[in-house]
Amino acid sequence: MTNDTITKKYTLKPGLHQFAPGSAAVHCNDNLSDEEAEWYLQRYPHIAKLFASRPPEGGVIKQTDYKCKTKAEDTLDKGGSV
Repeated sequence: MTNDTITKKYTLKPGLHQFAPGSAAVHCNDNLSDEEAEWYLQRYPHIAKLFASRPPEGGVIKQTDYKCKTKAEDTLDKGGSV
């Protein structure tokens, strides 16, 4: 399995995303595999809009500087303690 955004079948739009109702927004390209994306999409089809459309074959995917943070990193960035 690869988690490279160039070869992934499912690529999320930038940012953290919530998939299941009532769950935290913790999903991003750094922590989501294609297998997990397929599992979530089967159970929550409404999340399809959170994924970026794929470019045509041979196209280029624009990379972003967004880094998926762990909950601890996000808490520290907000001035909290872990």
